[in-house]
Amino acid sequence: GAHPPEMGGHGGLNILGQKSWNVYGQEQRAKVRRDEEEFAARDEEDPDAGSLPKGASGPAPRPAGHVGELPTAHHVTLAGHEGPVLACRFSRGGSYVLTCGKDRTFKLWNPFKGSLIKTYEGHAHEVRDVACAIDNSRLATCGGDKQVFLWDVSTGQKIRRFRGHEAAVNAVRFAANDQCVVSAGYDRSVRFFDCRSNSADPIQSVVEWSDSVTCVCVHGGGHRISGGSVDGTVRTLDVRAGRSHRDDLGHPVTSLSVSGDDQCLLAGMLDSRMCLLDASDGSVMAEYRGHVSDVTKVDSALTLGDGHAVSGSEDGRVVFWELVDATVDIELDAHPGKVVCGLDYHPKRHAMVTSATDGTAKVWLPEGVAGTDFD
Repeated sequence: GAHPPEMGGHGGLNILGQKSWNVYGQEQRAKVRRDEEEFAARDEEDPDAGSLPKGASGPAPRPAGHVGELPTAHHVTLAGHEGPVLACRFSRGGSYVLTCGKDRTFKLWNPFKGSLIKTYEGHAHEVRDVACAIDNSRLATCGGDKQVFLWDVSTGQKIRRFRGHEAAVNAVRFAANDQCVVSAGYDRSVRFFDCRSNSADPIQSVVEWSDSVTCVCVHGGGHRISGGSVDGTVRTLDVRAGRSHRDDLGHPVTSLSVSGDDQCLLAGMLDSRMCLLDASDGSVMAEYRGHVSDVTKVDSALTLGDGHAVSGSEDGRVVFWELVDATVDIELDAHPGKVVCGLDYHPKRHAMVTSATDGTAKVWLPEGVAGTDFD
């Protein structure tokens, strides 16, 4: 991690003075602090008490890092997409699963019953990523048609069509207490869109990478955005300080996820390797090998409590590593012979969803945890 250069001018993340992002204005510190306190209080309630019927809650988690608690038992298959399921995500509270497909649709599921709730259509090409707002009322999607859309969950209607990307959009996330959508694109950019404004244009575009930005994650209490790129770098933008820094990992970066304690980033790369990075300075704390990711993006995550790293693989496996020792603990033949491109870990308990080129997503629970326990 090089020292962060001061960013300014059109090339930098110089958004502090912009009214449309007033949540970060210097004179707004007290308001931001108040917002964060409210957000923390709301976070302690059930974030899935939203616009949808209340989802399931499950068994209390056992201590982190215990192998027997890992979700290694197949619970249910979510079948309905035609063709590869490119990504799968739990809602922020974990009651729902979202999948997006090469078939240009994305779907909302009850992951414990295995039932389809709704199919959303409107992208002209494959849907590459989906993100859910914390109150479950809105979704953001992106895809091969250069589009970033904001959707109303219950009606299935588009609320916004954000423009600005010049090529396929690879990843999308909510940020700034869900007031903002952040997207990463093949056009070497990360773009920021204001959900509250009627404008379709980005409030900020950051073009600091030299190749496609494949993944993006939000950390640092929502104020730091990291983007991983085919150019082998992870660049972290501090939207409050208006600075950025770069970590060069030497191989195309295809996935990024954040540890539960917000201290680490897990970066997956196309040399069949993952690195655990210190989120504050980018130093490499551990490396993980044992899965296959040579030509295809496969998602990875940290388990609840950060006891293990887990990744999909091009050969159908899902691999769990002990976080500190970086040794392989468990391998699942999750989607035999197919590419496990999508993977997400439940935010509150030991459950996992995977998706693959076989057209399915699968929900996984610990051995001996019956699905009925979630009803």
